[in-house]
Formats: sequence, structure tokens, C-alpha cells
Amino acid sequence: MTNRSRQLLPPGGLSILLLTPALALAHDPVSTSLTWTREISRIFAQRCQSCHREAGPAPMALTTFAEAKPWAVAIKEAVLTRQMPPWPAAKGFGEFAHDLSLTQEEIVRIAEWVEGGAPEGDPAFLKPPNVSPAPIPAALPRGDILPLRPGQILSGPTTILALRIDRPGKLWTAATPLVWGLRPSPRWLLLREPLRLPAGARLAGTGAATALVRR
Repeated sequence: MTNRSRQLLPPGGLSILLLTPALALAHDPVSTSLTWTREISRIFAQRCQSCHREAGPAPMALTTFAEAKPWAVAIKEAVLTRQMPPWPAAKGFGEFAHDLSLTQEEIVRIAEWVEGGAPEGDPAFLKPPNVSPAPIPAALPRGDILPLRPGQILSGPTTILALRIDRPGKLWTAATPLVWGLRPSPRWLLLREPLRLPAGARLAGTGAATALVRR
């Protein structure tokens, strides 16, 4: 977070920013080639607008430049801290179905767009917003419940189908990362592909999870 962005935070930090549009960018000079119409709106359409739309579950719509511009500073802070989109697991530690979280490149682009004055760009590049509801996760397959803790040794071959994050932190075996939880998750995170672990695999890390498994 830059000193400039820290100065834009009101007393109370991000929680107030998410409730009050930040108007400090209204007269900022443009210093980026990134624009809403060409790059940023496409990121929002893929990651944000299924919730941030009219009559959606999020507290404000972000389907147009006019809607997003007043919230630019708050959006930047929320994505840099990975509070938005609300996804509990980090990238690279398990590939999950219906993952709406931002890639690191997308986070950098949003931050650079905001710090560069959050320009609108040429309307000719604009594509229609995404006003479809967020996808409903597929029904969980049948399986057994298995707590996963650091130091645990699997007694037999185990196939992990889904995970719930119980304690934030990394969890892995000698050769396979399992999950890196940024925050506890009461919901199941369904893996895109089942993760097969051999008998005798030892878990390491600082996090804890509950797995839906087949043996």
C-alpha cells in the first residue's frame, strides 16, 4: 500500500471506505494507460458483477464506470487485502470450482488503474456488463469426513474431493500443496480435480482443514 493510498483512508480504515464512496480521485491527473472500458470493466465482469449488480447481494452495483468510479479507492484497498472478492483460499494451493478470486495480475491492474486516476477510456471498447447471478457450486459428492492437521500421517491412499478451512495457514504434504487459507470458511470448497495422496503421506504446515475424502 502506498503512502498516497494510506493518506486517502479515513479514520476507521477500510470499513468506512466500503460504506462511503471515496471522492478523492475526482480531480486526480491521469497517469495510466489502463482504462475502465478496455481492461478494468472486463475484470469486474468476470469477478465482481455477478454480486455487484442491481438487486444483487452486494451493497453497491459496479456494472458501469459511473457506479465504480466513486468507490475506486475502496475497491483498491479491498482487492489488495484480498477482502474482495470474498474467497477464503489463496491462489496456487488447490484449484477450486467456481473460484471468483482475483489473480495477482488482476489485482495489480486494478491498483494501477486507481493510482493512475481511474480513467474511463474510449466507450467503443466497452462490452456489456455481467448481470448474471454468481454460479451455484455443484452438489458435493459423497465421501467421508477427515480432519487434516499438521503432523498427521495418512494411514492409507486418500482422495480429497473438497475442503473446508478450519484455521488459516498453509497445509501441504512433501510433494503436494493442499490449501492456504486466508480466513476460515464454513462452506465446502470443491476441488476441480480430486487430489490423490498416497498412504503414509505426512501433513505439514500451520493451517487446519476438514476434507471430504474417498479411500
